[in-house]
Amino acid sequence: MAEEREHKRDVTPPQWANRFLEWYCAPNLLDEVQGDLHEAFYIRVKQYGARKAKWLFVKEVLLFCKPSSVKKPDSTHLLITPDMFQNYFKIAFRNLTKSKVFSAINVFGLAVGLAASFLITQYIHFESNYDQFHEKVDRIYRVTLSSVQPGEVVTPQNTSAVNHPAVGPALQEDFPQVEAFARAVTQTLFINASSITYVDETGQATTFNEDRMYIADSAFLTIFSFPFVAGSAETALAEPQTVAISESTAKKYFGSADPLGKVLEINGELPLTVRGVFKDIPEDSHIQFDILISFLTLGEKWGYDTWIWPEFYTYVLLAPEADPEQLEAQFPAFIDQYMTDIMAEHKFQAEMHLQPVGDIHLTSHYNNEAEANSSEQLMTFLTILAAFILFLAWINYVNLSTVKSLDRAREVGLRKVVGAARLQLIGQFLLESMLINVLALLLSVGIVWLAWPFFQQITGKEISESLWALSVWQELWFWGLIVGVIVVGALLVGFYPAWMLSSFRPAKVLKGNFHHSFTGVSLRKVLVSFQFVLTIILIIGTITVYKQLSFMRNQDLGYAKDQLLVVKSPAIYDSTITQQITSFKTELARHSAIHQVTASTEIPGETIFARNHIWKKGKEKNTDVGFFYLDIDPDFINTFEMTVIAGRNLREEDKVPSFDAKYAKIMINEALVKKLGYSSNEDALHERLIFRLGLPEVEGEVIGVVKNYHQRSLQQAYDPILFIYPGWNRWQYITVNLSTDKLPQTIATVEEEFQQAFPGNALEYFFLDDYFNRQYEADQRFGSIFSVFTTLAIVVACLGLFGLSAFTLKQRTKEIGIRKVLGASVARILALLSQDFVKLIFIASLVALPIAYFAIQHWLSNYAFHIEISVWLFLLPLLLMLAIALVTISIHTFKAALANPAKSLRQE
Repeated sequence: MAEEREHKRDVTPPQWANRFLEWYCAPNLLDEVQGDLHEAFYIRVKQYGARKAKWLFVKEVLLFCKPSSVKKPDSTHLLITPDMFQNYFKIAFRNLTKSKVFSAINVFGLAVGLAASFLITQYIHFESNYDQFHEKVDRIYRVTLSSVQPGEVVTPQNTSAVNHPAVGPALQEDFPQVEAFARAVTQTLFINASSITYVDETGQATTFNEDRMYIADSAFLTIFSFPFVAGSAETALAEPQTVAISESTAKKYFGSADPLGKVLEINGELPLTVRGVFKDIPEDSHIQFDILISFLTLGEKWGYDTWIWPEFYTYVLLAPEADPEQLEAQFPAFIDQYMTDIMAEHKFQAEMHLQPVGDIHLTSHYNNEAEANSSEQLMTFLTILAAFILFLAWINYVNLSTVKSLDRAREVGLRKVVGAARLQLIGQFLLESMLINVLALLLSVGIVWLAWPFFQQITGKEISESLWALSVWQELWFWGLIVGVIVVGALLVGFYPAWMLSSFRPAKVLKGNFHHSFTGVSLRKVLVSFQFVLTIILIIGTITVYKQLSFMRNQDLGYAKDQLLVVKSPAIYDSTITQQITSFKTELARHSAIHQVTASTEIPGETIFARNHIWKKGKEKNTDVGFFYLDIDPDFINTFEMTVIAGRNLREEDKVPSFDAKYAKIMINEALVKKLGYSSNEDALHERLIFRLGLPEVEGEVIGVVKNYHQRSLQQAYDPILFIYPGWNRWQYITVNLSTDKLPQTIATVEEEFQQAFPGNALEYFFLDDYFNRQYEADQRFGSIFSVFTTLAIVVACLGLFGLSAFTLKQRTKEIGIRKVLGASVARILALLSQDFVKLIFIASLVALPIAYFAIQHWLSNYAFHIEISVWLFLLPLLLMLAIALVTISIHTFKAALANPAKSLRQE
């Protein structure tokens, strides 16, 4: 028997199964079940042995685990039980309706924050997804070109978005990773103006001047995925003198008729057969166009051996398995193979890189970009701004909840007395926080719906036809973000108030012996100060952006941009065009309202297309510097009211007779004088310089120096420019300096004279000041977005301050009454009640001003010409913040200061 007992002690049921039984089994069943299982186990040990007895024990433990035998959870330790859920909602709604001001501030503030964050998120999503609609976007790259001097590093300033026409064909020939290539170049490279004419069956001609036009390889339409509505991408540009046009262009020329097979004529000379119609290019494409002309029109394999004309956008489609980094690593040898002589002649080193098409819009700021691009920096900034606004709204909730804790102290005390656990109270307050966040979300949807048209207007982007057509609704991450913001926001802002309220001791609060803790007051001050920090930074940023935009619009540009009417040069002309333009100018000059008329290849406000290198005569060619050259007539300087500060203006006898002339009298501007190394403008006069107009080198004699003017926006430095008076027609613009008195009549006169001088051409004109200001559209959009959302941030902050001041003054009602009884004046009480907020603003400014200084200094560094950072730039926002805060809290402080003290003391 002793051995049997000893053996029984050694053989026991599996402990893990025993503990599992104790964990899940209902307490009222555990003893009986566990005893029966143990008894059966020892019997089976005798009958079947230990191994089988253990196996049967485990089997029966697992089989017994069923709903009827599982113990019920202890509801006293749950935050929210199903039974209490309804009761919690009822209490939450009662509290919301009881404290209407508190609830309205929280819900409206959060709704504004959520709406602002949604709009900004949508804008960022749109900007970040440029060109993503192309099916092969992951394999499409643009080949960029950098030209650096020895020791120089590659920067956006010496990198161009365009390349030589031979690069694409050579890449496909030399590298099997390149599946296809496509070149695209603006038609202005070959013709100075583009007038498209369609003559229908009745002989009726329809003519428009077209700007958004490219000459492109056939593969351009198959590499990219611009959808077609007629014809096909494979054949639209597969033959010479064929053209693909946009849907809106087709309607403009052909109405509802089938455009395929119809013939458009460019400048009255070149017929182009329509072989395809594509949908209008969407806003989120890095390249915009209405008309594509077949590259084969220039000739079969045109440009395949041209390595000295970097004006062509070059795209390559890589094979699916190709590694772009490995391909790019072979570019130095590729460049040496084809460009060694050119680089040795001009003493520069060329570099080429593959740029993913999907990255162009946000990361590319090279020379000759097809369209103005945005930046990752701006997207980061807007993300921070969205977070700022949301944080301001959340801070309001935390502040108002903690300061309102006095009102709910008795409620918490009573609930604890009747048995409520702390976790249950926390659950109650978190549910209220969640409820406010959900209500704010619903309200924010309404705000976004109302604001959507206005938002698209200030961004200048047609993001979507309607709010409900946004592609972001189909994105899983977006819904995850919405749920995350609501849940995390509710927990984040609701936890501290819930934890603080649930920590009240019933005995104290029910006796009325309750005061705010030092920690709670300090936290509130920190959060309010943080709100002030964000608001001050945003106000400084807004004023800086406004002042910089105003500075750029009002700065002296070095010429008169007002009262200048710019007429596009006729596209349809013959060999008498020079005489026609002279006659047009002469006829216009007869009118008293017209002061001057000039013809030129470029006008201020755009990048000069023609550029080359120039060096001093007698010096080595490798001392050359880059420059832009501008074709003008002798009236250019006076028409634009520019200044010749040394030497003289060009005259009629200075006309360069032909394109292959070897001598020319020229003018240069101060920037080119400096770049060539002359010590003064006078030193440059009568100097001989060597440059190229065409293939032969030209010796130019400097007869005058033009004072620097801003050819482009103030974001860029002065361009080095050379001026010549050509004897051939390359004019693109005829600019008229006129009086604005009786402007409609004057414009009608210009139109009449234009039709008489250039019959068959469509008149197209604009005012130079409008054209110049288009350069600042992106900056103005940024300024508008920044101002609107800064205003929203200030509104949200003021809402919180308004509510906080109301509750703070409510706590000090008795104190104010006593002070008034003792003789305190209204002004004294106002100062007393405001000083706490003034102190917080002062402390916040110590943090905000340095941050704002570095931020605006960094932003202004993007502009070659910008405002100076003055003391007023910081002092004014500070005073403005002080004024906003005092006005906000004065609504309550005046009421409290003017209240009857007897009534206040009786109320207490």
